[in-house]
Amino acid sequence: MNNRSHPDTSDGAPHRQWNELLQEMRVMQTGVQILAAFLVVLPFQARFDVLTRTDEIVYVALLVAATLLILLMITPVAVHRYFFGQRLKEQTVNLGHIVLKIVGIGVGLLVSGCVWFVLQVFFGWQTGAWIGGSLILVTLFLLLALPRILIPARAQKD
Repeated sequence: MNNRSHPDTSDGAPHRQWNELLQEMRVMQTGVQILAAFLVVLPFQARFDVLTRTDEIVYVALLVAATLLILLMITPVAVHRYFFGQRLKEQTVNLGHIVLKIVGIGVGLLVSGCVWFVLQVFFGWQTGAWIGGSLILVTLFLLLALPRILIPARAQKD
């Protein structure tokens, strides 16, 4: 998909790129669905009653984020289905590429946010902030900064 590193201009390129995007979606989808399921059943646990109003707001934000990520993740497939047979594979692949970049960052932040939430419920806001905040910073570095650091020199010149 990245035109800067090795352009693939063959007729089959959009189909190969679409298949690569589907594989990446499958990898992320399972994890997000499991995390969303965890969030959905959490209110039915006995310890959920000890949450403060602020904790409940954070919980709802994490639940909504998980739901939106799942919906966003299936968007390229829905668009592909809508445009099926209309020779718009390249546009569909471009949309999928953008969506998966957003979803990747969102999943990283969701996982970090859930760990932060659990830590702050069990150990307090200070521990949650230190460990969860550190995880969020690591997530942002790995998913935003590192890919830019690793860009091959020839791609930076293009």
